[in-house]
Amino acid sequence: MKKWTVWALALLLLAACEQAPVARITGTVENAKDSAVVLQKLNFNRLVPVDTIRTDAAGNFSYKVKLTGNEPYFYYLYLGEAPVASMILLPSDRVTIRVPAAGPFEIEGSEESALLKEVNASFAETAAQMNNLIGQLDEDSDEATVRQVNAGVSKLYVDYKRKAIKYVISHPRSITSAVVLFQRFNDNLPVFGQESDAIIIKTIQDSLATVYPKSEFLTALRDEIDNRARNLELANRFSEASLISFPELALPDVEGNIRILSELEGGVIILSFWSVGQEEHKMFNVELAELYRKYHDRGLEVYQVSLDIDKPSWAATVKNQAMPWISVNDGLGLDSPAVIAYNIDHVPSMFVIDREGGIAATDLFDQDALDQLIRKLL
Repeated sequence: MKKWTVWALALLLLAACEQAPVARITGTVENAKDSAVVLQKLNFNRLVPVDTIRTDAAGNFSYKVKLTGNEPYFYYLYLGEAPVASMILLPSDRVTIRVPAAGPFEIEGSEESALLKEVNASFAETAAQMNNLIGQLDEDSDEATVRQVNAGVSKLYVDYKRKAIKYVISHPRSITSAVVLFQRFNDNLPVFGQESDAIIIKTIQDSLATVYPKSEFLTALRDEIDNRARNLELANRFSEASLISFPELALPDVEGNIRILSELEGGVIILSFWSVGQEEHKMFNVELAELYRKYHDRGLEVYQVSLDIDKPSWAATVKNQAMPWISVNDGLGLDSPAVIAYNIDHVPSMFVIDREGGIAATDLFDQDALDQLIRKLL
């Protein structure tokens, strides 16, 4: 009886080993022939060595990575002190890597790894551009040069922030979106550093929870959301950025789709804040519809933000009035990040944004004056 028990336990252990999630890596490191490369795993905020992999005379290697679960994990190949490749591994991944003697590594067989390479390269490019601009300053720089460099850095930040928002909204179920949400140009300059970014972080956290509920990144995202909820006020480190470009918005429309304000960039935009209970703004919407029909084909866009908490009532109004423009509402009312981003202290409020992204006018509700300005800007 004991003998059968031992055999049964052995078979169970063997089955467990065979079923353990694994990923396979094969590749070539041209600068590491007959050498050792180190595989390291990222445990959220620190790297832990996994194993040393020997390459053959041509720099080739093959390695089976034993994963600790079905969540995505980050792995890095190091040659000496230098990282030469990065990966996001999931069970059953079959990854092929080529690390040339010069230039970036190439990777196939893992969609998440390819996306990670993309977001890292985009971030590194902007960071390098910022550093080049800042490098132009020294102790003898005059005030005009300092202003010019600050404006350039602010513009780079705003442009990258918009690109980052579009990326995470387009890839809500990719763990690389969590990577983007935690990117920082330096200790004092996170990409998503405004309190109003909480709604974007929450959107991605909710999406990732449906596919990777046990990921350590979700815990970090939830902590970040809680921190911002306790301190919901705008701390915009780029006061000059508003002079260069309008603050970004990413809010859900009637169908629940996230609509991004900067997607309208290049046209003339009327950004309108309103409430369905305001008779004054209902009348303005009639005039706005006339203006929209008159100039839309020439490049006029309208992005209208409702501050109503009763979303069904708002959605019904939008559909019943057949509003032809983008209508959005996050259901947070005066606590909406949109209110904070544009410092809204009354409704209706309205901004006219020109083709270059500058705010050309605010609260211009006179129909003739608004028509004249739109015609001029177009």
